[in-house]
Amino acid sequence: MPPATLFSRLRRPALAGPCLALVAALATAFSAAFTVARADTALPDTNASGVFLNAAGDVLTARHAVTGCRTLFAVKGAQVAQATVIAASPELDLAVLRTTLTPYLSATLALSDAASGHSVGVFAEAYAVLQRLPDRAALLSNAMTVPGVDGLQLLSGVKPGASGSAVLGADGLLLGVVVERVPAAPHAGGMVLSRASSSAAVTGATQVRAVPASQLRQFLRTHDIAFTESASPQLSPTQSPAARASTLSVGVLCG
Repeated sequence: MPPATLFSRLRRPALAGPCLALVAALATAFSAAFTVARADTALPDTNASGVFLNAAGDVLTARHAVTGCRTLFAVKGAQVAQATVIAASPELDLAVLRTTLTPYLSATLALSDAASGHSVGVFAEAYAVLQRLPDRAALLSNAMTVPGVDGLQLLSGVKPGASGSAVLGADGLLLGVVVERVPAAPHAGGMVLSRASSSAAVTGATQVRAVPASQLRQFLRTHDIAFTESASPQLSPTQSPAARASTLSVGVLCG
């Protein structure tokens, strides 16, 4: 959509011609200035998502979302910062970005993975969707874990742009990071969830695969990336994981 413009029409017959011309010129100048200001503050369309890891502004995301980028940026609200890949794992499809962003809050990784014997409610969503999500302070979960499978898989409606999104438990702890959508049938191929991906869509019943917290911790320790881990809840039972996810989430822009 083209940027909105603002203008005023002043119809005052008593004004002389020069005054009308001056008013028209001022209105035109104001309209142009407003249009430029709106264009400058327009939010960029992000390709993928990430999550703040520490106070230094390091961001955890999916490796495929930041591979082959000529330019790479991290986006948080009106802030856009250049990003650099400082750690990556092709096997886990994880990467860490170094940014100059200053997080209000960084993730706390769970000391144990999500329970595998039964399904639990979790929250996972793309950065771009979180920015427009209404009433997120009242939303407790939007996905369910799949019991009896290896790793962390979700029944979730997330769409491209969700690669690198945090998976938060009801207690606000980071349980995993989204990397791809996979068929529900075992051993079938999957589809990555970054907007830049050219992977063919997965047909039939699908699930979302995330890298679980235990593998996240191992990856971060291997690459000497600072992070916080805990078994203590970060939220009360009445607080929203969706609101916390919005605070932790970062947009990733690959150019």
